Amino acid sequence: MEKEIDLLKGFVEGKIDIKIFKKELYENINLKKLLEDKKLNWLNTYLKNSNPYLYLLELNFNNIVGKLDAQGVIELYLEKIGIGFNSNKNFSNEFNLILETMPKYLDINSDFIQKYIFPKNENITKKDKKEYMKLKFKEYFKYHNKPPQWIQNPEWIIKNDVPLFFLGQKEIKDCKIFHDDGAIYIFVDEKTGEIETITQLY
Repeated sequence: MEKEIDLLKGFVEGKIDIKIFKKELYENINLKKLLEDKKLNWLNTYLKNSNPYLYLLELNFNNIVGKLDAQGVIELYLEKIGIGFNSNKNFSNEFNLILETMPKYLDINSDFIQKYIFPKNENITKKDKKEYMKLKFKEYFKYHNKPPQWIQNPEWIIKNDVPLFFLGQKEIKDCKIFHDDGAIYIFVDEKTGEIETITQLY
């Protein structure tokens, strides 16, 4: 199993490409046995009802959250079996870039960000990446006068990978139809002119 341990260590250290690791995860029987080892106790971890192998199978390796979660669970496994490693920060740096550039009025699926927001050119500087991503967020998430002021978590409507245009919001106060005060957020499909709304209450 030494080869498989080296593979896991190489992945968390940034020496093994995500595509190679994914292929090994699906095809390497010894790696499967290693990660499913029933002798290991995951009771006080987020794996308490699972194991590293099953957890990894459920991840989406095409987006940064999936990659970061994969690195995290493998690091947890290596720590459990007493293997030292030097964690590579590339995935966490990319995730932090998203946190630093995404406006507070958004909470967008990482698949969308990976596909449309994150720069394809990995060789540009961090500063240029941040500027690029900020511009992309503005390009995709347009609004009339000001962005939504959400009462609860952001719920910007996206249809067929296209964010709708935010027209504005209407306050709900002392309305017999609703039990609580709140707001209705109005979005417009720029192609069809159709209006869709989100309602949030206090």
